[in-house]
Amino acid sequence: MSTIALPRFLQSFLTRWHFKVTLPAKRRARLHDIELDISALSPLMKNHILEGRYEFQERRLVQRCLTKKDVVLELGGAIGFIGLFCRKVIGVKHHITVEPNPNTIAMLRRNYELNKLTPDVIEAAASAEDGQISLDIGGEFWENSIVTSGDSSKQITVPSLSFPSIVQRMPEPPTALICDIEGAETHLDLAQIPPSVTRIIIELHPGIVGEEATKRVINQIHFLGFHTRAVEENTWLFMR
Repeated sequence: MSTIALPRFLQSFLTRWHFKVTLPAKRRARLHDIELDISALSPLMKNHILEGRYEFQERRLVQRCLTKKDVVLELGGAIGFIGLFCRKVIGVKHHITVEPNPNTIAMLRRNYELNKLTPDVIEAAASAEDGQISLDIGGEFWENSIVTSGDSSKQITVPSLSFPSIVQRMPEPPTALICDIEGAETHLDLAQIPPSVTRIIIELHPGIVGEEATKRVINQIHFLGFHTRAVEENTWLFMR
């Protein structure tokens, strides 16, 4: 029995050591030739990045449908990886990020600096109308959303902007939309998506907003003339 238990014990010990000692010491990562400062991230997210699983679905769909001619509007910039991937790997014509969390924006700017680029960031939350909105900033950066848990101690008030107001700030109308806003896609007025957009890559969150709300988002996108071209887990590619 000891010959069976020993490997399990060692594996358990090594796993704990990895997450409690090795990963907390990691400060930098390189993913698809993109330098990332991971010093402020949790061991779980560091592991996700170092194993190459971070934004895997979005990466695949971006590579599939974007070209150097594209003008990309990204809702939810996170730590900047997808924007950097669009700029460094694909070489898109222009990329703009809409991101409301000041803490996340600081990480995004740091990662652009590491890659010798300057981000084009609108510091606001995308929503159906202009104004202000509460943002939940508790937990990990990917959990930040205007779909809140109701804990006011973890909320801040941020500007909200509609699609028309966002597009007014862009040098050219967007040709592609990337969206990962942790359930807040249900707060968008999708009818405002400009006609210049021919591709949408969107991560949907049925676990946060429910299956019915997710179906409504899909149906609204189809109503605008988009067709489903690929689905990678909960990340969808629509084209028209």
